[in-house]
Amino acid sequence: MKLVTAILRPHRVADVRAALTTFGIHGMTTSQVTGYGMEVWRTSTHRGQKFHDETVSNVRLEIVTEDADAEDVVNVILRSASSTASGAGKIWITPVDGLARVRTGERGSDAL
Repeated sequence: MKLVTAILRPHRVADVRAALTTFGIHGMTTSQVTGYGMEVWRTSTHRGQKFHDETVSNVRLEIVTEDADAEDVVNVILRSASSTASGAGKIWITPVDGLARVRTGERGSDAL
């Protein structure tokens, strides 16, 4: 099994979720995250005052999937979240050694 993790702009999440549901992925974990990449400083205005914001708010998606589906899941995310804007996000795949469903005790692929 593989864990596909994506960091995306918040306004892209609905499109990604719809595309993943169409592909057959019916569960994922989402988290609000902040961070920075190549663009370290952004100038924002709040109540008439300018300030430098060092972090950007994003959403982290985590999807556990079968090994054979991991690259397809990445491609679905890439297509549905594509952007030419800087800071559009990142996607990476990591191995999952084990998985268990808390409610039923199912393990491995049965727990997906």
